[in-house]
Amino acid sequence: MLFSRILRSRVVCRSDHRPFRGPFRTTLVLGVLFGAACVDRPAEVPASRIDAPVDTPVVQAEDPDVRLVPLTGSGLRFDGVYRFDLGNIHYYMRFFERGSAAFVGGSERNDGELADLLTIDVQSGWNSIHNCPVEQRNDSLFIRSVGLKGVINYSGEVRANGDSVRFLRASEINGVRQIFRYAFVPDTMTTSRP
Repeated sequence: MLFSRILRSRVVCRSDHRPFRGPFRTTLVLGVLFGAACVDRPAEVPASRIDAPVDTPVVQAEDPDVRLVPLTGSGLRFDGVYRFDLGNIHYYMRFFERGSAAFVGGSERNDGELADLLTIDVQSGWNSIHNCPVEQRNDSLFIRSVGLKGVINYSGEVRANGDSVRFLRASEINGVRQIFRYAFVPDTMTTSRP
């Protein structure tokens, strides 16, 4: 009804009172249609609940609401770190069999000094380090990192028999989405040297 009324109407916005024709009318119609199609709030999609398989032991984390499901059979390697370089910034991730990952990003004076900070019991928030549960669904890994500034979600997969992982890093803070390709580095090669 509104659409047909707009098409039949004569829009007069000129000083000589002649009706606009052509692109203005099309822009007006498209603008009204687009505005009518927009919703002022996002649809609420309930989070899916993923239960651990019956034969998988569940490890209780320090937070009583967090359940860690071991990452055995995920293809990940646990004897080193995964590293991604973006210019002078080095990003490291270390996965633990119990079902968590510790990760950090920053510049280094000595190669591997950030990787040395990633231990199984490292506290999140200290020195920009995050220690978060990892959710595994089929061949995909999901990590949700909550920091002081907001949330960053990681969605990824293990590649090349555990020699690399690829993550889509999506920031809820600024909307930036990046692909990070981490390569595996064994522990013997990551110890920092002064």
